[in-house]
Amino acid sequence: MLSWIHITLILCAFGLMREIRPSEPFVSEFLLGEWRNITEDQLNREVYPIGTYSYLVLLGVVFLITDLLRFKPVIILSGLSGIAVYAVLLWTTSLSWLQASQLFYGLYMATEVAYYTYIYAKVEPAKYPRVSSYTRIAALIGRFLSGVSSQLLTHFAIMDYRQLNYITFTAQIVATFWAFWLPTVQYGIYFHRNTANNSPDHKQLEPAPNERTFRSDLSEASALIYKHARAAYSRPRVLVWSALYAVALALFVQAQTYMQILWKQIQESTTDDSSTYVAYNGAVEAVQTLLGAGAAYTASLYSASGVPAPVAALQALAVFLGTYLNDVWVSYVGYIVMGCLYHYTITLASAKIASQLSDESCFGLIFGINTLVGTALQSIMMFVLMQTLELNVAVMYYVISGLFVVLATVWLLGWAIITFTQRQAVDSNSQYS
Repeated sequence: MLSWIHITLILCAFGLMREIRPSEPFVSEFLLGEWRNITEDQLNREVYPIGTYSYLVLLGVVFLITDLLRFKPVIILSGLSGIAVYAVLLWTTSLSWLQASQLFYGLYMATEVAYYTYIYAKVEPAKYPRVSSYTRIAALIGRFLSGVSSQLLTHFAIMDYRQLNYITFTAQIVATFWAFWLPTVQYGIYFHRNTANNSPDHKQLEPAPNERTFRSDLSEASALIYKHARAAYSRPRVLVWSALYAVALALFVQAQTYMQILWKQIQESTTDDSSTYVAYNGAVEAVQTLLGAGAAYTASLYSASGVPAPVAALQALAVFLGTYLNDVWVSYVGYIVMGCLYHYTITLASAKIASQLSDESCFGLIFGINTLVGTALQSIMMFVLMQTLELNVAVMYYVISGLFVVLATVWLLGWAIITFTQRQAVDSNSQYS
């Protein structure tokens, strides 16, 4: 059996290569450039929403089959879907093919869950904290390198926005090839369970190995998933922090989706010759990734004293000023601040949730459900703001800023009510003591 260090290194190498996507910081510039004949309005309302909706639908499916297929095939599928995305972007030009690329992109993002949960099925629980941090660090390093390389390559005119996709395409091929070296998972968390680790009561209910069927596996897995989910969400703290996790995820992803469009609009409105402005998207993404990692680390160290309400209020201010002042540098800083605070909030919420879970095997389940809920909320925002109300990008960011204010207010009110109730209980107990 391979050591956990060997397994972690192989998985981290895949995660690092998968995140080498220097085309991402400039994807809107590329899609609206000379290589495609689409308008900004088409990109906003006919292209990007498809990626969001497909991600939501496919995340639910992938979440259910990842454990059933024992992780490795889904990780390979993640690489293959990445290859498909960037092949379409490189060698097609029509709107319909661009929309098809968003379907593949939804699958690409949905299969990411296998990368982050593979380790729970392959490594003993005592190593969970270490290997979880290593896999996330590997992904963050890949994103940081992508931001730096994309900025340098475009700034010094070594590559244009389209050519950056060749690097991304190559990285996805290498990542896919590397995924075949991952050790096969023999036992899943819910399917194909290792019966040697089951409780005596569970053994009595389980059919003999030669009597097992897919139906019995499915029934057993469904019962266990329901048991873990019910046990977790019946705890008020898990429910509250899960809600924060989902809402913070939805607001950040919705803001991130159109941020490049906002920067492009600001620069075109403030530059005399809109064809000569210099975009620093790659550098901004690199700084945001680096500082976001630091914010996440801070949240993991001081999770006991975390206060989400002021953080959400600062995010609201960052988004508002980054839109209202119509200065691209202010908008860059606003995005960095919002992103750093997002990583802080999501890490804080994850730590709070994990502290309330007694069964290690349900960590991935609960975080997967929370991600699914967050994606559903973001899909609702996308549908209402961009396709039903047809708001322009700037107005959408004002709405997002307002939603951050609502989040801060609700959390502050909840904290005040809980504090008041606890003090009342203490006063009542002291009177009768």
